[in-house]
Amino acid sequence: MKDQTDLKADFSHEDRQILKAHEAIIEGIALFMGDYCEVALQSLEDPDHAVLKIINNHHTKRKSGDPLTDHGRQVLQDFESKKIQRTSCYTTMSVSSDPMRSVFTVICHDNKPIGLLDINFNMNVPLAQFMSTFSLFNNCAQPPGQALEKSASSSVGDLVHNAVTEVVQRISTDTNIPNHDKNKYIVFGLHEEGIFDIKGAVVMVAEELGLSKFTIYSYIRELKEKKSN
Repeated sequence: MKDQTDLKADFSHEDRQILKAHEAIIEGIALFMGDYCEVALQSLEDPDHAVLKIINNHHTKRKSGDPLTDHGRQVLQDFESKKIQRTSCYTTMSVSSDPMRSVFTVICHDNKPIGLLDINFNMNVPLAQFMSTFSLFNNCAQPPGQALEKSASSSVGDLVHNAVTEVVQRISTDTNIPNHDKNKYIVFGLHEEGIFDIKGAVVMVAEELGLSKFTIYSYIRELKEKKSN
């Protein structure tokens, strides 16, 4: 495998401007995909300090100024040997050993590779949180009018209702859980799926289960205390 100096490219002002323009692209990708998606822009002007910008870096703990990764070097070497863009997905790992689905794209100017754009998605994202990222209500600017607000409210309600229904069915058929504890374990299950990360979910779940929101909060607190012990 080539070392970092072999991958270093002579840069022009235009090369730097092209990579600078990609910063807005990675910001858009990260905003669209949510907190479980790390997006990085790397430059080949100085592979030993390749990372120009990185968003949601809590997954890998990389930071601006870090060197090109081994996967990045391999992608660049494949590109140089075949002279074609082969966008392939890889399985990588986060610092907490979560599996990540990663893709690298070589950025070129005048047929010369000048950088890499890499996207790394943590596959351990709770399903409910992943789905809520793409709900209309989630950090999206809404145009005037009540129609979209009603649609967003409906989509959140449906998400919570479906999650409650699924967990209730699972817990209610579990004979190892006493009947008097079933509501508690339903709340535990919803918490593990990330449902309570959704704004207003506590009230909606309370209504679905016929409990008070204070009971829901007490169950969540009990679960957190168990995990901390």
